[in-house]
Amino acid sequence: MEERHRTGLKRASSAPPATVPMAAIEDLARLRAVRGSKIVIDSQVRGASMGAAIPNGARIRIRAGAVDTLRAGKVIAFLAGRRVMVHRIVYQGRRGSAREFLLTQGDGNWLCDPPIARSMVVGEVEAVATAGEWQTISAPRIPFYRRLVAQPLQLVVRLTLEWNPAFATLISRSINRLRMSPRPMLGRLRQLCAGHVRH
Repeated sequence: MEERHRTGLKRASSAPPATVPMAAIEDLARLRAVRGSKIVIDSQVRGASMGAAIPNGARIRIRAGAVDTLRAGKVIAFLAGRRVMVHRIVYQGRRGSAREFLLTQGDGNWLCDPPIARSMVVGEVEAVATAGEWQTISAPRIPFYRRLVAQPLQLVVRLTLEWNPAFATLISRSINRLRMSPRPMLGRLRQLCAGHVRH
């Protein structure tokens, strides 16, 4: 028999929260406990990394368990440290230890996430409600220019995942750090240039 569970978790998130209150940590502990069971969890997304498919503030319905039926294109909720992320599967490992890992990416993101272990998947996000009406999640709508950037980088992480999942995680995190670093570097460059102009 299917059990429905409404969680107080407001942070089933497609973007990382700045801080995690104690209530959210307790909810994460509950989610870890229900990972293998077949229950339905209603929650709310905070963040816009899933683009139009799951807008910021939308309610979602997560069907816990059934990790074996997951495939590319499905949207999942998974544990990422002290957060719950909601992203789309873009690849499944195929050989050896890579079979235990998935690659995910938010529809609105340029880069895929580091590989996640199947054991961290809470369940599939089967429906979304934006105006009070539950609907299935639409296919990704990713602009061509974003695909041009995302696909080659995703290919690097896929190939590395098949060879060595730990190294794939390292590569993916490094690529994500590089994406974050241009702003601080540009700021520093401006300061240096401004200093030169004064002399």
